[in-house]
Amino acid sequence: MNIDPSEIRVMVRVATQRTGAPVHDEDLEQDAILKAVEALRKQRHVRHPRAFLMKVVRDAVRDHWHRRRSDDDLSAIDENRLARAPQFENDMDRRRQQDLLQRALLRMSERKRATLALFYSEGCSVAEIARLQNRSASAVKMDLMRARRSLAHIVRTLSDQKSR
Repeated sequence: MNIDPSEIRVMVRVATQRTGAPVHDEDLEQDAILKAVEALRKQRHVRHPRAFLMKVVRDAVRDHWHRRRSDDDLSAIDENRLARAPQFENDMDRRRQQDLLQRALLRMSERKRATLALFYSEGCSVAEIARLQNRSASAVKMDLMRARRSLAHIVRTLSDQKSR
């Protein structure tokens, strides 16, 4: 994926418009480009590159304003120009992750699902699960480890299938 500086510049302007007057700040643009490059290196695959870049730019702008906040005089801020960016993208990402996790859990065996549910959803300790399932604690630990591995593999497989 190529990162176009002019596209980042436009995204910075859009992101800063929500906080009042749009900003043209080369340092902020360069910071956003660096953060985008770093974020791309950490990702295996990006399905929605523009949305991904916009999220990185929005985070860079937010960090920029947090750093500057200590220098600014609060009385100079026009309260009528304040706005909050909607967080619907985060909600959508969270819903997609939950759907993916739910589909992956449905592909697991009932026993593994039950063990994971007792541990994560019900908050049972390994000893409590061992007592409930009439098994040793070490057997439950091994089952949890295998279930986590299996779940991670299924999630990766489903994610790869969806990106094709």
